[in-house]
Amino acid sequence: MRELVNKIAHIGYQVSDLTRSLAFYEPLGFQRQQRFSKPSPQGAIEVAFLEMGGAVLELYQLPTGTPFDAPRCGIDHLALEVSDLNAVQRRLAALGYPLDEGPIEEENVRFLLIRGPDGGGAAHLSLLISRIDWM
Repeated sequence: MRELVNKIAHIGYQVSDLTRSLAFYEPLGFQRQQRFSKPSPQGAIEVAFLEMGGAVLELYQLPTGTPFDAPRCGIDHLALEVSDLNAVQRRLAALGYPLDEGPIEEENVRFLLIRGPDGGGAAHLSLLISRIDWM
């Protein structure tokens, strides 16, 4: 599997208030690469990608009115950039790792999700096939 992984693409971090979180991280030297709203059935998910020293942090806030899940708050997923998502999907199947979601296509990225060894909603591993344009 290592030969298919190019790098860690980003670390996803759920926050309760994206504006407050940006006001915390940006003065520390994190540079905003992108901020956008992503539609979902529950409403808009607010997302921002920050970068420092080559490390990318994805901050996201669930839709207004969605109960804040304190135990899930924090690191939510580790995103790996891969060279061939189809090959990764076949390898995961051979290893007996069931897909939690995907493959999903959004703008310039294709990805799938598998659950980490602890299961549950908070332990996802996101595998990405392409770089995001703004990186």
